Amino acid sequence: MTNEEAMSYLTASLREVALLHLQPGETVLTAIYTHPTDAQTSNKWLWFTWYKPVHHPARAFILTPQRVLVVEDPTDPTVSTAERQYLFASCPLDHIIFFEMRSHLLDCALTLVMAGPTGLERATIDYNGVAEHAFLAAVACMRALIVGRPLPPYTRPDATYTRERSNSISDWHVALTGLQLRQENAVIHYLVAGEQVREWLSVPVIDESVWWQRFSIGAHEQPPTVVVRTDRQILLVKEVKRVIRGQTSYGTEAWLMPLERLQGARAVLDQRNEVWLTLKHMGVTDVVRLPLPTELTERALALVTPPLLRSEP
Repeated sequence: MTNEEAMSYLTASLREVALLHLQPGETVLTAIYTHPTDAQTSNKWLWFTWYKPVHHPARAFILTPQRVLVVEDPTDPTVSTAERQYLFASCPLDHIIFFEMRSHLLDCALTLVMAGPTGLERATIDYNGVAEHAFLAAVACMRALIVGRPLPPYTRPDATYTRERSNSISDWHVALTGLQLRQENAVIHYLVAGEQVREWLSVPVIDESVWWQRFSIGAHEQPPTVVVRTDRQILLVKEVKRVIRGQTSYGTEAWLMPLERLQGARAVLDQRNEVWLTLKHMGVTDVVRLPLPTELTERALALVTPPLLRSEP
């Protein structure tokens, strides 16, 4: 497949910009079109919350064996990257430490957490649910590339993608027996074909409100979380809940951490009890924090400790 064919899902203007930034001989594995999105960022102070609208122009997410390339549509009048020839991000795959993903109806995002020349860097691309499975397929490819595994037999959510995942779903359901159905489906959402679930731990809702917040002002809670160890990664999946027009809808936030990047885990008791997962690559370190009840600390540490002491087959 030629690069032009691989980018056939993009608009003509985005293809032109992408071809401008591709290096000679660089092969496009997959290209994803992300629609323009209008989102809101929130800020809080005490129990007050205010929102600021944010517009993201149409973008193209392009994956090659060496990097992720994100370019913006030059026909969108709101773009701010014209001086860089509409290049939003260029992320070498060998710099990636781990992935963060958000999945909630029209509000989805992929964040690449990377080792940069001056320290930790993050590159985030927002998209809506239409592109969700295309991004999951792309993440499956990136997870393989950054640790030297063979690529999966798919780069897009096509018939092969569906068939390969279907072959693994029954094993995943058995391995995750005991989770609530919504949590089980959320975990499976982020697994790749052939991945084997070794162990999991369900962390219940944690009420972090202080006494004055319990008098009709509103409780502060850490949502339920599932920690999963597979033969390839430590996966944290946190349930998020929103009320839209009086209806409750559910989504997830996830941290996908390759075992090869995991350096250690320790319990930290400051204002709340947490397990800190330390990831390191190319001399750059980041920490993912997992709030949990004190009685689950030892189980959480035991779950993430085995990959630190031995290699998985």
